[in-house]
Amino acid sequence: MKLWLYIRKNVKITLKNGQVVSGFIEDFCDAADNAEEKDSLLVDVEGSPRESFEDEILSIKEV
Repeated sequence: MKLWLYIRKNVKITLKNGQVVSGFIEDFCDAADNAEEKDSLLVDVEGSPRESFEDEILSIKEV
């Protein structure tokens, strides 16, 4: 997935475990810069930051 395309956008993310996360993408973290060595998005969910890793994401849609 090209997660960096969603920076500074409102999105709805469906995770592989069935959970749905909606919020504003604050930042993209490249695998090379991430301790977990995975690409991820930092999502602002009602004022609380949440990190979603690429391998957890089933789908992502701009809203």
